[in-house]
Amino acid sequence: MTFVPRKTFPNYNIPLNNFKGHHQKALSKFGHLAPQLDMILEVRDSRAPISTTNVLFDKVLPSKKKLILYSKKDLSILKPRLLEKWHKSKNEQYMFVDCRSKRDGKKIINEIKKLYDSMETPPPLGLRTMIIGMPNVGKSSLVNTLRYVGKVARTGGQPGVTRSTSEIIRLSRDPEIMVYDTPGVFLPTTKNAETMLSLALVGCINESFIDPVILADYLLYVLNLQDPTGKLYTDYIDHPTNNVYELLESIDQKRNVLQIDKRFDECGLANHWISKWKQGLW
Repeated sequence: MTFVPRKTFPNYNIPLNNFKGHHQKALSKFGHLAPQLDMILEVRDSRAPISTTNVLFDKVLPSKKKLILYSKKDLSILKPRLLEKWHKSKNEQYMFVDCRSKRDGKKIINEIKKLYDSMETPPPLGLRTMIIGMPNVGKSSLVNTLRYVGKVARTGGQPGVTRSTSEIIRLSRDPEIMVYDTPGVFLPTTKNAETMLSLALVGCINESFIDPVILADYLLYVLNLQDPTGKLYTDYIDHPTNNVYELLESIDQKRNVLQIDKRFDECGLANHWISKWKQGLW
């Protein structure tokens, strides 16, 4: 019998927001800094390009020259042409980048320098830009790549590592280019549960926010839509499935970590699989 992937996902009752006090504080600071800024670098996760688009940024930073950077390109199957028409209609410039790549970092700095060179009157204090984005999309890793000296911000796998917008960092002396590193800012609310699940999968919200089995089931649902053959998880099971418990049990058998009473740890296995997917090791 031909495998048919699910076309819809259950509408679980999960929270639709993770907007915190420091997110609001950061937005206010963005608005205060806006007059000083010549350019915005907005980082989005290429695995969830729509879900990691924060509409609040255009409201607090309107009419700013913007370069959109789709991070984690090495983990994404998204084809650039799928976004080309969308960005062209909005007259937006974008790039796919690996935030840890020095080569990509040089490309970004070159784009900033092009803007500087196009200015009729160079800013007396240098060109100032700001790196913004949802939590954990790769902003601090990007700053670490772009910087010339020193450690700018701790990098890690948990959203919310950077909390301050007060530090400005020099990226270049000739021409003078300065950048603000900023904390990730979540939306006050998302439109539906699937958007929250997408954001949880790519790490924009803490893993503990949503039941890991539900999240693993959503990952299975998405992977089956991308490729109904099941080859995206053949390391664990030799056929496609819509049953997340069947998949988790197969993962358990591969890892041989049954509990003493022969039950398998659903949450632990779900977290293991999700973690492997995030790292591109699945």
